[in-house]
Amino acid sequence: MHVYFYDQVITYGQTNERANRVANYLKGKGVGKGEIVSVMVLNSPEVYYTMFGAQKLGAVALAVNYMLKGREIAFLLDDARPKVSFVSSEFMIPFAEGYNLAKHKPIVVEVATGTEHGIEIAEQKLTEILDKYPADEALVEQGPEDPFMLLYSSGTTGVPKGILLSNKGQLSICRATARLGFCKGNDVVLVILPMFHTNPLCVWSYPVYFMGQSLCIRKGFSPADFWPSILRYGVTLVMGVPAMYDYVYRAIDPSTVDLSASKLKWAICGAAPLPVELIEGFKERYGVAICEGYGLTEVTGLSTVNPPLGKRKVGSIGVAIPEQDLEIMDENNKIMATGEKGEICTRGDANMVGYLKQSEETAKTIRDGWLHTGDVGYMDEEGFIYIVDRMKDVINRGGENIYPREIEIALEENPKVAEVAVIGVPDESLGERVKAFIIPKEPDSLTADEVKEYLKDKLAGYKIPELIEFSSDLPRNPTGKIMKKELKAKK
Repeated sequence: MHVYFYDQVITYGQTNERANRVANYLKGKGVGKGEIVSVMVLNSPEVYYTMFGAQKLGAVALAVNYMLKGREIAFLLDDARPKVSFVSSEFMIPFAEGYNLAKHKPIVVEVATGTEHGIEIAEQKLTEILDKYPADEALVEQGPEDPFMLLYSSGTTGVPKGILLSNKGQLSICRATARLGFCKGNDVVLVILPMFHTNPLCVWSYPVYFMGQSLCIRKGFSPADFWPSILRYGVTLVMGVPAMYDYVYRAIDPSTVDLSASKLKWAICGAAPLPVELIEGFKERYGVAICEGYGLTEVTGLSTVNPPLGKRKVGSIGVAIPEQDLEIMDENNKIMATGEKGEICTRGDANMVGYLKQSEETAKTIRDGWLHTGDVGYMDEEGFIYIVDRMKDVINRGGENIYPREIEIALEENPKVAEVAVIGVPDESLGERVKAFIIPKEPDSLTADEVKEYLKDKLAGYKIPELIEFSSDLPRNPTGKIMKKELKAKK
């Protein structure tokens, strides 16, 4: 069985047949090798039908963050220039706003879910494609270096970067995951993270497909649905972020769960550091070990993990996975001694092809074959890695990476704002929350609610600052640069 999705049970054969129908439709629209097809679809099997259909033709699947707003979507459309865009009914209104703002207008296919929206830009619906187009095998010959996936990650400059991933990179992750031993036999993996992220796609969907096991997809994370899903579908492995495990730990009394019926063997955690107390508490309360790992989109999602079948160290992000070299380096690409802090760097087939249309940024990130992650850590004598800081100003809110400069740019366009600085402040449940320090052009001319309302149609909801502090000044260094370290110390 390939997918369990609520009352739907979908076989590998059915997934392949539907992907072929999509591929044959795309072929008729002139989609071929190297073309981009975007997918803005809520967690569902349709993500696979559309992505696999594009990839069978050698096209590149672009997974679009479905929390984006109009102008953010417009940027992606103009930058990636997808030939065809699949869009769920739920997201048709913000997509249409972006479509109208963008210069590039792709062919739009609606993945109908029953949500009413009144938008008329779709050429047809996915259900019509699955009904009308042939299921003849559409796979074309491809090479290991060919790109197959495009995922966007906003840069610290505020300009999103398209990250191109290759066939060989995904195959490397598939082989590595198989060798790690998390999945075997009739295992079922629970997918609750948004399926526009590299983790549910590259780290789990494709490797599970590679190994022939099953996926249980939920539309999103719900603490109340966590254990019922695990028990109903015989889930053996779940991937989450710290905020999810924290919510489950705090909200679900183990006496309300028939843990004797649970088949859950592993809970994997990434995206942000996990408190040791939570790891130990989760194991004590539910009898399930949480294994920490580490990766980023630029390395196809996974670089290290605490080995499930070997020694594990609580508090570390584990050791390098098979087929990846990992070292701690200084700014000159010199390998640091054991225990010394430096930048975490990786080398291997899983490294990205590069940033779309940004060769200079690619050259800065990949030097002499080593991909520089921007994260600071150290390696112990047994090869276990520990993250201690981040070189970049990324805010990690519940597993979502948020880039301060993107928010600052949006706020700087407000005629009432003179200056702004955005930081992340520690939060027990989410890891970090977004805080903005604002100097208004006129004292008392802005309120926090007005700022949030102003950003509502400009940024995804999770990027909008939850904490706003108005000030008459911001700390600066001698050259006039705002000193965010002092702001963070202020909290």
